[in-house]
Amino acid sequence: MRNPEATRRLIINKSLALFNTKGYQATSLSDITAATGITKGAIYANFDSKDEVAFAAFDYAVEIVLGNVRECIRGASTAPLKLKAILHYYEEYVPNPPIPGGCPVLNSAVEADDSHPLLRTKVVRLIAKIKDSLRQIVHRGILEKQLRKDLNIDGFVMLFYGAIEGAIMVSRVEGDKDSFLSMSRFLTDLIDQYSL
Repeated sequence: MRNPEATRRLIINKSLALFNTKGYQATSLSDITAATGITKGAIYANFDSKDEVAFAAFDYAVEIVLGNVRECIRGASTAPLKLKAILHYYEEYVPNPPIPGGCPVLNSAVEADDSHPLLRTKVVRLIAKIKDSLRQIVHRGILEKQLRKDLNIDGFVMLFYGAIEGAIMVSRVEGDKDSFLSMSRFLTDLIDQYSL
């Protein structure tokens, strides 16, 4: 390929499914060359290392998922509806994720926890950003009198985010979305309890 940007995009697009299904440690450069049809030399002409490919693939996978979530939120007019829109998005996401292998944040977090400190740092920063976005939704909902002011923002955000990630993992292992739907109904009821 003569266009370096097109080559980089191809490598990233083909690699993200590999890293998200096989894992960062198990995905080899040979796997990437087989998936892309690009030689190792061409990969190294565009990326300094396998880690750089992995980080670019992770960033792109996250961009896809969070872009979809933002679209769902954008269509909701209140904080309770935004929170429910997130749940609804993931209800459909569990059986049909936009990226093979499921949630890139969850997959990367599990693998990077002990074995890949640089990836762990990226995941920790991303989780902080996601929780901050949820905090903003809830805080604004309280300010605009859409949610009760006695709602513990940090506790709710941690429960909401942790429950989504945990239910995604359980549902993927079980092979259906029943566990996710059960958790989603519980959180929907909780949102309703705190809605004004």
